[in-house]
Formats: sequence, C-alpha cells, structure tokens
Amino acid sequence: MASSSLSDIMRDHASGLLDHKRASEQLRKDAIKDIGDLCDTATSSLSAQLTRVLSNQREIESLSRDCAHLVQQHVRSTAKWTKLVDQFNASLKELGDVRNWAEVIERDMLDVAATLEIVHSSLNPASASANAMGQLSLDDD
Repeated sequence: MASSSLSDIMRDHASGLLDHKRASEQLRKDAIKDIGDLCDTATSSLSAQLTRVLSNQREIESLSRDCAHLVQQHVRSTAKWTKLVDQFNASLKELGDVRNWAEVIERDMLDVAATLEIVHSSLNPASASANAMGQLSLDDD
C-alpha cells in the first residue's frame, strides 16, 4: 500500500506540476498578449499624436508662408506710402517757395508803384494833390 500511496503522491505531484506548468504557460501567454495589446495601444496613441503634430506643423508652415507674404505686401505698401508722403512734402515745400516768391514779387511791385507815385507826384504837383483828394474822398466812402 505504501507503494500505491507513493505512486499516487507522485502522480498527484506530476499532475499538479503539469497543471502548474499549464497555468504558468497560460499566464505567460496572457501576459505576452496583454503586453502586445499595450504596445499596440501605445503605438496607436503615439501614431495619432504624431499625425496631429505633423498636421499642426504643416498648418504652422502654411500660416508662416501666408504671414511672410502679407509682411512683404505690407513692406511694399509702406514703401509706396512713404514715397507718396515724401512727394507730398516736396510739393508743400515747392508751394511754400512759390508763395514766398510771390510775396517777394508783390513787395517789389508795391515798392515800384510807390516809387512811381513819388516820381509822378514830384513831376506833377497839381495832379498829386488832386489824386490825394480823390484818395481821401474814396477812403471816406
């Protein structure tokens, strides 16, 4: 009986080892499957994030090109406005020069007219007093 009980114990032990091996193998397979699923999930997540990053990068590059184009347009527009302002300033300067020239000519003409009146009155004293009277009567009106 001892032999049968020893063989039963050995059989039970071998069966237990086999069950333990099967359970360990199943746990190992489950762990490998779970790790594979985890890697797939992580890869999918990283891939989605990478796709989003690349999409954002393309959009940023596109916006950067658009911005650079708009800056160039603004630079050209600013240059045109600066040129127009410079031309306007030059025109104002010329207008001031013409006005000054006209005022100088007017003063010179007034001096010539006054000189001619003095010369005329010294040559014709009778008409000078009549002119002076006419001026007085015109001024009174």
